Amino acid sequence: MRNSTIPKGFAQNSIAYIVYSNPAPVRSLLYDCGYEPPKNIHHLVEATKELVQKNGTAIISKLMEVHPDKKAILSLQKKEAPKKGSCNSCSEDNYLEEDNFCGSCGHSNYMGSGDEDSFLDQFSDTSDKELEKYYHRIVKKSNANPKDAKLAGEVQMVWNELRQRRLLQTDTPSKEDTPIAIVEKPKSNSFNKEELLFIGLSFLGGFMLCSVLKK
Repeated sequence: MRNSTIPKGFAQNSIAYIVYSNPAPVRSLLYDCGYEPPKNIHHLVEATKELVQKNGTAIISKLMEVHPDKKAILSLQKKEAPKKGSCNSCSEDNYLEEDNFCGSCGHSNYMGSGDEDSFLDQFSDTSDKELEKYYHRIVKKSNANPKDAKLAGEVQMVWNELRQRRLLQTDTPSKEDTPIAIVEKPKSNSFNKEELLFIGLSFLGGFMLCSVLKK
């Protein structure tokens, strides 16, 4: 049995599997494409995914050249052409069912075998709007294939992810929810006209009273 070089605790989709298993040629690929390859293996995975998103099939083909199981894949291809289906992400008919890998966008479907974390990891940089579009697309596909338990599980997982994101947005206070401090207007030390008139009359009355008493 071949010992895996993938770090334990990281269930991976196909792109991550290639990078973790064979990082050196992947770094060379990024460098040839004009990017500085990260030294951190996890950052290298993310950089490779981003490169696939930008360049698509061209990068997928080059990654397949350094796939650690390339010989085994080629031998299987000679015996029988791999079955292709519609990708849940890009809707292209280039999804390899046996490899759980889309040759157009690199997406991997949920296989229902404990790969929940790696499946959801694909959407870490996906906006809420794009994830919602993906959700509606797989719901429609699931309705057309009601017996597909894996697809039904994928629908539920994506819905839970959307729900959690909405809860996080609700818990984050907006500017409108931030209490506004009420600042009391400082009292003026100056006197108004009525107060000055009262003070003047009081002073004048006291002066006249003193004059009468002296007489």
